[in-house]
Amino acid sequence: MSVDLLDGLMCQFDRVPDRLAVVVGDRSLTYRELDTATMALARRLLVAGVRPGQMVVVYQRQNLDTVIGMIAALRAAAAWCVIEPGHGGESSLGAVLEALDCAAVIIDGRDPLTPGEAAGALADATNGPAVIDIAARMDPPEISLPGPPPRLAPAYAITTSGSTGVPKAVVVSRANLATQIGSRNNAHTDGALVTFSALRLIWDGSLLGVVWPLAVGGTSVFPDFRMVRDVDAVAELARSRGVSHFIATPSFYRLALPRLAELRPTLRTVILAGEAVPPRLVDEHREVLPAVALHNEYGPTEATITCIGPYVADTPLRVVPMGKPAVGTTAHLLDDKLRPVRSGTRGDLYLGGGQIADGYAARPGLTATRFVADPFATEPGARMYFTGDLACADTNGDIEFHGRADNQVKVRGVRIERGAVEAVLENHPAVREAVVLPVADADDSVYLAAFWVPLDPAATTPASSALAGFCAEHLVPEAVPARFVTVDALPITPGSSKLDEAALRTLLTGSAARQAVSRDDWTETERALGEIWSEVLLHDEFDRVDRFLDVGGNSHRVVALHVRLQARWPGAIPVGLLFDLDTVAAQAAALPADPVQPAAPADVPLAFEV
Repeated sequence: MSVDLLDGLMCQFDRVPDRLAVVVGDRSLTYRELDTATMALARRLLVAGVRPGQMVVVYQRQNLDTVIGMIAALRAAAAWCVIEPGHGGESSLGAVLEALDCAAVIIDGRDPLTPGEAAGALADATNGPAVIDIAARMDPPEISLPGPPPRLAPAYAITTSGSTGVPKAVVVSRANLATQIGSRNNAHTDGALVTFSALRLIWDGSLLGVVWPLAVGGTSVFPDFRMVRDVDAVAELARSRGVSHFIATPSFYRLALPRLAELRPTLRTVILAGEAVPPRLVDEHREVLPAVALHNEYGPTEATITCIGPYVADTPLRVVPMGKPAVGTTAHLLDDKLRPVRSGTRGDLYLGGGQIADGYAARPGLTATRFVADPFATEPGARMYFTGDLACADTNGDIEFHGRADNQVKVRGVRIERGAVEAVLENHPAVREAVVLPVADADDSVYLAAFWVPLDPAATTPASSALAGFCAEHLVPEAVPARFVTVDALPITPGSSKLDEAALRTLLTGSAARQAVSRDDWTETERALGEIWSEVLLHDEFDRVDRFLDVGGNSHRVVALHVRLQARWPGAIPVGLLFDLDTVAAQAAALPADPVQPAAPADVPLAFEV
């Protein structure tokens, strides 16, 4: 059974108008207030010229108005695409405006970051979208909203990585979304359903915490942009709202789990998606929340959020499966001739059914390559999506993930194409060749390591921080390598003449990777900090004035840094300040001279997803 999001919402507006509908950070709306706010914005969109089937870009840092903008676009018979200021690469506003038929851009004029960035992108736009400032309170004329568009009309678009750095905007129809909502069978009690998503709304996994709960009368809770980098704030928000369903990537959940014990009275289900679930995380979950169900789900953007699962992880396993296809979805494990593989054998994973998206905006060639005719379907014209993932089915018929068949890799829940990162790095004037490999931390979290050959071996090589800064100008944060290792030449295997990835990986722990900066002139506090930085970053290639984010750090490793600082200087630097005090020198100036000595916990995650 399919459930249209807008139909479900309209039902809740009438059925439970005073029930809390949406919470983002410290702001909230009841269903009645959500009805009023989205209707007013939908009318503003119509007055601005938005027509059925067109796209509305919601260009804001995550807050309550982001959700209002999404739903208002639907009520105007249009579709939404959420973009956050400050994100580069395929998620930049300019790239999205080129890929989509955008009729309007919703900005927040109260945010000093937004109008300036929007102005630059809109100046280059050829289709001249209208700009609507959601902060400018207006009383639009009480015009009637349009009737529902065809079910195959777009509901939203989500950007995802392209192999050449060109954006792929996946367009999802209202019928796709309705099939996804109708497939949800998560147990809940009416009036007690409170979902919490620890994901940003620019990623489709976050929609697990929006579309289903709002369609059935639940409460949808999100951190705002100020909270998403602070795991303590995220956990406190979930606790204060009495969350019943917690949605996250495995990386983030591993860090948040010790802080969620206080949710035991209300928490019923944890849903993990976006990455493979490590078996030991299942054990950790059982220790902290033994009565809470742990679900693993899977689904590429092109198949509408998740379409396999949930797998209920409740027994010790070597591999945590993804589960079985959801209602309305088919899954096929095929060989290179599109023949089903034998049971227990790995094959290419193809997905079919009602959740398969329309394709990629303005990219018919790529759409035809990845969305192919479905020979197993009974209805004419059916398509299936080639995921590029390798999988096999266990003896119970549950599907297990066994990696990518191409060069894509997931870093903190974001799909990255290594070729796109390599192409950016090779555009640096000092780089001749580059190879990017996924590498696992001690806690099985994935980061990217870049190995590069200098264009001029006799010239002074740029510092890792300079290379990271160059990449950050063109890539999303998750795609910026955390390590940069210089090599004279890329190694080749003797037998196949292919790149010897194993030889490159050995450089990460060998002497070639230890290009440490002299610390002879550092103070004692700076040297103590340097040891902690080295432990978190897994290298010594930084100076006392290098920014943490420029030498392999990210918002996720900031928390690992904070945990270690807390062990030696309790309470000296709040985690939020580490984004401002982001050099060894600055942190040393803020710390007392005599640290306490207890060692940091041995099993502190180095990376996680927000």
